[in-house]
Amino acid sequence: WSLTPAQVAPGEWRLIDLRDASERARDGVIEGAQHLPYSELERALAPDGKLGAARADKLLFFCAYGERSAMAVEAARKAGLSGAYHLDGGIDAWKKAGRPVKLS
Repeated sequence: WSLTPAQVAPGEWRLIDLRDASERARDGVIEGAQHLPYSELERALAPDGKLGAARADKLLFFCAYGERSAMAVEAARKAGLSGAYHLDGGIDAWKKAGRPVKLS
């Protein structure tokens, strides 16, 4: 259920950034990622929530280091989103792999 930064092809995944606004401001963002703070995940996974209709999407959750995103994958799969994965090591691993981030 996890992918390394090297396994993530641009445009292939719907990226879901679970970090809060202060983390995003401090560490930057991955261009095109949808911001969905972890605290809002349960509501977003409801059938009428932001991710409720994402049943066929390839979702890649990420956070700072991979802990919240791993829990998000478990919740998403329980909600029926079989295409949910997480970025192993979070944005920290993304940056260490030399992948681009945009500072806000």
